[in-house]
Amino acid sequence: MTLHTTEVVHSTHQLSIPYLFELRLLLTSKYASQSYIVCHPFKI
Repeated sequence: MTLHTTEVVHSTHQLSIPYLFELRLLLTSKYASQSYIVCHPFKI
C-alpha cells in the first residue's frame, strides 16, 4: 500500500515539474507583454 502511494506521488511529481515550468513561462510571457504594451507608447 505504501509502495503504491509512493509510486503515485512520484508520477504526479514527474508530471508537475513540466506543468509548473510551463505555468511560470506563461506568466512570464504574459507580464512581459503587458509591460511591453505599457512601455511601448513611451518609446514612440
